[in-house]
Amino acid sequence: MDYLLGGGHGKLVRSPPVEKKPKQPFVLPKPNGNMRRVFAYLMFQRGIDRDVLYSFVHNKMIYESKKYHNAVFVGYDTTGIPRHAHKRGTGSKSTYKGNAPNGSQEYSFHWHGRSPYVCLFEAPIDMLSFISMHKSNWKQHSYAASCSVSDKVLFRMLEDNPNLKEVFLCFDNDEAGQNAAQRISDKLFLKGIKSKILIPKGKDWNEDLLTIRAAENESEVAEPCQMSLS
Repeated sequence: MDYLLGGGHGKLVRSPPVEKKPKQPFVLPKPNGNMRRVFAYLMFQRGIDRDVLYSFVHNKMIYESKKYHNAVFVGYDTTGIPRHAHKRGTGSKSTYKGNAPNGSQEYSFHWHGRSPYVCLFEAPIDMLSFISMHKSNWKQHSYAASCSVSDKVLFRMLEDNPNLKEVFLCFDNDEAGQNAAQRISDKLFLKGIKSKILIPKGKDWNEDLLTIRAAENESEVAEPCQMSLS
């Protein structure tokens, strides 16, 4: 940028170039030695199915951070390199959630299946909740959590997996979530991609799952003699 010194007859001086700071690399939070807090939080507080959770843990997509004991949800690129991490507090009163610095949102937490269907969610816990409610053959389908209301991870998945032909938009049952779902649906329509908007009965899919878990617990207490011994 150039500017004048001394009014209209001043000397033209060129401002020094602005130095651009190099982009810092993406680094995963350091893992804890065990996952007790994450397992307790996701299974007992959030109602996530044990088998579903173990599948993601086995694939190194969920772990517990060392410093704050957050649940960390990892997103990988097609070569298996971690590119994104979403963090969620596991304390009983914690509301913390956020993304690790310098991650690539187009590779946020996701699962590639072989079927032509992909479901997009706002948060990893909603994604895990939906799968927990629809466990039958769940691994054959694809899922993604935008960790926001972005569509970046969805369009990256559609580009990386040409087999995907239909999108289910599973955002929260609130104004922000449904506005985003309609925006993405319109974008998909213009690209000739089929889409459907699925809306949870409660605020989000985890609330729906917890409602189901509560009903299951009440049924077990009210009818303890219905257990089959065969």
